Amino acid sequence: MASGAVGCAVVSEGDVFDGAFWAGTPFAESRSEEETRLGLAEMTQGNYGRAESHFNLALKLNPQNVHALLGRGVLYQNTGQVLKAREMYEAILAIRPEKSKQMVVWTNFAPKPISDIASVNLALLESGGVPASMEQGAAGRQEPSQAGSAISSAPSASALTARTPPPPASAPVSAVKPGPAMTKFADADANVVSRFKTLIALRDQGLITQEEYRTRRQANIGALVPLISPPPAAGLDRPFPTTEQVAGRLRAIGRALEMRAMTISQHASERSMILDALVPSAPVVVANPGVPPRGLMEAADAVRRLERLRTDHLINSDEYTKERAAIEGAMQPKPPPRPKMVAAAKAGGAPTKMEAKNAGPQPAVHLASYRTKKAANRGWAQLRRAHRKLLGKLKSEITKVNLGPGKGVYYRLKVGPVDSAAAANNLCRKLKKRRQYCEPSFIGTS
Repeated sequence: MASGAVGCAVVSEGDVFDGAFWAGTPFAESRSEEETRLGLAEMTQGNYGRAESHFNLALKLNPQNVHALLGRGVLYQNTGQVLKAREMYEAILAIRPEKSKQMVVWTNFAPKPISDIASVNLALLESGGVPASMEQGAAGRQEPSQAGSAISSAPSASALTARTPPPPASAPVSAVKPGPAMTKFADADANVVSRFKTLIALRDQGLITQEEYRTRRQANIGALVPLISPPPAAGLDRPFPTTEQVAGRLRAIGRALEMRAMTISQHASERSMILDALVPSAPVVVANPGVPPRGLMEAADAVRRLERLRTDHLINSDEYTKERAAIEGAMQPKPPPRPKMVAAAKAGGAPTKMEAKNAGPQPAVHLASYRTKKAANRGWAQLRRAHRKLLGKLKSEITKVNLGPGKGVYYRLKVGPVDSAAAANNLCRKLKKRRQYCEPSFIGTS
């Protein structure tokens, strides 16, 4: 007994709680699973530091514990540590766990094979951090944007077990990063150009079909050549995620569909939402018609812009020729309008002279476009109620506009008249501060 006691090392309390003490013993696997459960519990409460400690101990006890690897991967992904998260998911795929090893996906509480979850989350990392729902209000759409986390409840089925980490404050997801060619355009125009370049890239990468590209381009070509085309969707001049982010997101949800992590209807819905936010195929709200340049300087700027669009292969030669002809035509002098003569009567009742009466459109503002006249009337009632101090004394004019095959009929809501074009600009400035679409326009024909 004495010799046995001498040969045994003294076991301290610290050794008992050290993973290395248990590694390789029959207790290691069960202890590792217990630490994993504690780590997941801490992570659901947002205690990432304690959760990481539990996962680290679980993996020290059993480096092949795929549940702990997945938990740590989700933790790193949720805290923006992309490289570490990728290492965890790649380690799971390298282990090749059996399909029987599953974890609950909190988006629908359905268990999924851990290898499938790791594969989809890895694809989400490669997507560049685009949120599951695209930016609210882009290109005439009003969709709620929600980020998901399967560990802490996730509304987005495609997010699986991790929410996409937010980008750094210095580079927001919605910021457009113009390349060398794009810096030649003004900010609003650069956003339009960015959207069309992204559409071309998606077509070239096989993420959309040629027919989808043609339909969406044709519905919004007015953003590039406004004088010869119908108005495009409203909002194309707003910032939008980069081409790499959009393409990555489409690939990620495609991978999720292949892994059966989302249904066909969920995939189709999110894909359509992304593409409609980029360039809608059937705009619900359209922008104002293009305005010809006023003066030689504006005309010269318009021609230079047109040449850049052709150089960047965003418009073809035929579109360039027609748009340039429209720009040059706007510079041709026009005869002054003939005054409308009306009879003026004396007290006796018989007209004795003719006097000119000012005729023509009056300054106004364009607030929205709708698919039906009923919707336009309802929209005007809502807008007048919401902006009573600014719009309460103005009258509405709803005009029917047929944009031709593939686009259909729209009803434009304009209100006025106002005193002058400057007053229209001032009114739009105030409405835009209230986040209401507004552009100066004209109302009436006489």
